[in-house]
Amino acid sequence: MKLSVLLSPLAFALAAVLATSAHATQPSSGASSNASGATAKISDTQLNFGNRVTNHETKNNASVDGSLRNASGNVGVNVAAGDNNQQANAAAIATADTAFVFGVAVAGSGANATTGVEQRAYSNNLTNYGNPNNASVNNSANGATGNLGVNVAAGNYNQQKNDTTIASSETAYVANASATVLQASNGNVTDNNQGTVFEDESALAMQTSSYGGSWWPQPQQEKTPSVNNASLSGSLAGVSGNVGVNIAAGGGNQQSNSLTIAAGCNACVAR
Repeated sequence: MKLSVLLSPLAFALAAVLATSAHATQPSSGASSNASGATAKISDTQLNFGNRVTNHETKNNASVDGSLRNASGNVGVNVAAGDNNQQANAAAIATADTAFVFGVAVAGSGANATTGVEQRAYSNNLTNYGNPNNASVNNSANGATGNLGVNVAAGNYNQQKNDTTIASSETAYVANASATVLQASNGNVTDNNQGTVFEDESALAMQTSSYGGSWWPQPQQEKTPSVNNASLSGSLAGVSGNVGVNIAAGGGNQQSNSLTIAAGCNACVAR
């Protein structure tokens, strides 16, 4: 199996975040084989802790509309509305081709692709008073090809991640691919107030007032409850390749898309 056929859906016209690393050892004179390989590795950590957010009828809207149509190659998009959102797109590609470098094909040791993602959110305090959070992807990314990662978040403390690692070696006998994802969320407090709040904001701490020696409640009014909407509509039609989409609305969401590919030409041949 040809490597180009195996990986062709990814359309290797990479245009964005690209890191390459290759290692090859030239064979000794008269040797029939030697070690050559490729290694691609991504290790990411996202930490979000000790934050405090209070919103009073704040509107958080994040959207991707009418974009990315017929895009090709490596595409990463991050759109966030709100506070303390963390988003990232990463790609690592390694290739080793001894036939190209040395003019002779030698047996390789292997191709390795590794992705490690760690997301931790803890001890955050979020209070919403009638805050609508809307995240949407509409009529976007239709006909896209290659590797596509889209992150859209509205609200607070959202963590999103798209990772791609590819390792290829034309002469590798062994190909290994691994992905490790750790998401931890603890000790967070979210209060979406859907009741009544006082018309006079200064009266929040003092719920009654003195009038003629008696205590009377302050005037109150209904507030719009917190509404969180996340939607994907009219998008991603006719796409090909690897597509990862994260859409979040609200608070404290953690999402991740990971792809690891390791390919060795000799690893595909029955021996």
